[in-house]
Amino acid sequence: MKKYFKIGLDVDDILFSCNEYAVALANEEYGFLPPMSVEEIQSWGRTGRRTDVLLDYYQREAFVKHQPLLPGAAEFVKELSRRAEVFFITALPPHLMGIRAARLMEAFPMVPGENIIMGFRKELMNVDMLLDDGGHNISASSSAYPVLMRKPWNRHMTGCISVNNYEEFLTFLDILMHPQTYQWEATAGNRVIALIGPSGSGKTQLMEELIREGKAVRAKSYTTRRRKDGEGEDAYHFVTPEQFGQLEQAGAFFETTRYAENSYGSMLEDIRKILEQGRDAVMAVDICGGIALKRAFGKQALLAFTERPKEALIAAVLDRDCPREEKIKRILSLQTELRNEEFCDLTIHSAEELLQ
Repeated sequence: MKKYFKIGLDVDDILFSCNEYAVALANEEYGFLPPMSVEEIQSWGRTGRRTDVLLDYYQREAFVKHQPLLPGAAEFVKELSRRAEVFFITALPPHLMGIRAARLMEAFPMVPGENIIMGFRKELMNVDMLLDDGGHNISASSSAYPVLMRKPWNRHMTGCISVNNYEEFLTFLDILMHPQTYQWEATAGNRVIALIGPSGSGKTQLMEELIREGKAVRAKSYTTRRRKDGEGEDAYHFVTPEQFGQLEQAGAFFETTRYAENSYGSMLEDIRKILEQGRDAVMAVDICGGIALKRAFGKQALLAFTERPKEALIAAVLDRDCPREEKIKRILSLQTELRNEEFCDLTIHSAEELLQ
């Protein structure tokens, strides 16, 4: 069968370890105290911080020759190749291109060599989907569905389609190619209601109304932000940034996001406990969290897109109590976030549409 769907895969930190490998080499060579961590990498290029030493490794032949293959990468590409035509789209200096091509053909023989595309201008690549960890590549991509692989250095990205791992990317691909596989069904059991929408679309108010009417139970998230005046214990699990980082490193969260310099994360076991009580669970998440819920709960997960006029969304963001830079990011991401309606089970304007 001819494969009409074309998927472009970035290579560094998607298939081969790059930043983590470079950090390990730098710690060994320079003896940093405290040791450098990938958490310190916040952007591409020189920043005046100690992470600048990593840029030198990316130019070395030995580095490209010995980058470790990420766990599950070969199986992931093999599975993708069954469903679509796969292309490797990789950016690196010309003197390293031959080494990279040889390694790709050795590690992934299921992808033909002519499907290896090298260059930094990824926005020129005509593919249906692009999976990349570089936020700048996702923002500039001309593909129909650019997908961000979540990493510490792209946490500032908001609104875009994003995944945490290979399994979630495959789930998103299934949602696109076979939407009936994951579409919510009323007969599937108690619902996991995921409210998805741009900042200011009223997700929190809708969630509180569902809870107030006794129709659902809040699946509490963990957050590093401070408790607001008058905010009860049932709003969030409030933790320190250190505690959040420990939970994240231990793989406790199935989805995480950042807003106004604060981190938020959710655990699947909290949702399962609510379902075991015979109740609907409700939470406000981004599209990345929605995809993770579809993977975990299938047809029980109801993704409800909260719609509101664009002018009202902008006004709501401007009224938020958060830094100016965060407001700018949220407004710039609005158009991308509005597109996420395509991946939801239904669009709602009020809680009544979920109370029926």
